[in-house]
Amino acid sequence: MGVGTRWAWLGLWCAMGCSADHHSSKAKVALDAHDLVEAEARYRQALDRDSTHQEALAGLGWTYLLAGQTDAARGAFERCHETSPEAPECLRGTAAVASGEGNPARARRLLEQALVLDPHHAGVNSSLALLALAAGKLEIAAEKYGNLVTRFPEQAEYRLGLAEVQLRRDAYEDALATIDAGLAQASTPSRYKAMFYQTRARTLVAGSAGRLDSKRCAATAPMVRAWLDAADAAAESAKATGVVLPDLVVVRRLLRRRRTMLDETCPL
Repeated sequence: MGVGTRWAWLGLWCAMGCSADHHSSKAKVALDAHDLVEAEARYRQALDRDSTHQEALAGLGWTYLLAGQTDAARGAFERCHETSPEAPECLRGTAAVASGEGNPARARRLLEQALVLDPHHAGVNSSLALLALAAGKLEIAAEKYGNLVTRFPEQAEYRLGLAEVQLRRDAYEDALATIDAGLAQASTPSRYKAMFYQTRARTLVAGSAGRLDSKRCAATAPMVRAWLDAADAAAESAKATGVVLPDLVVVRRLLRRRRTMLDETCPL
């Protein structure tokens, strides 16, 4: 290959590989791995090439929201909606900001607008399920998440939502089965693996409650101890993913309290 041909090939490769779509795709991979610094950099590179790129604007919004930068997230989502008013994801992002700021009514209005644009949009329906979950409307949340899992069995976030509903219904065995199914999928991103493990730990701790009988320690303590040991392992697995989950500290604290109660009630 001559020098001129080589440079022509490299120029073609860069034109194809360095496009806004290319950087946005790389950013999505980083976001799924919870590498927020890399995700932000890649989304910004995409926007340098196309300042109206809808996926990059929405992705940047979600990246900022995960990083706790609410104002920056709001700005990205509003810019997304200004440049792509027919894109439900932009409204969905703004709804997530509103919900995080304690304004579920506005979040619902925005999601209903998004639903008019696309009644079957998975993300919008997932956000509506999350609002129902937050409001304690477990039947509605269960139905929505169940439908999404059926439609998109490989999408980890919908299984995670369903597991949360099952946990709040005290259906611990169902929640554990849903979590294990999500963890078993090779396509589950690191961010969701961490959240699955954390939810598994919470489920096991919650499920161990009420199972200990001080008058029947020999019969009941081993099972409770096994559940708490499994919860410990799940918490360690969540930490091992490298994804920082602030609530994991709370889960560990609750786990220690439950283990102390166990040891005091039924010493080894």
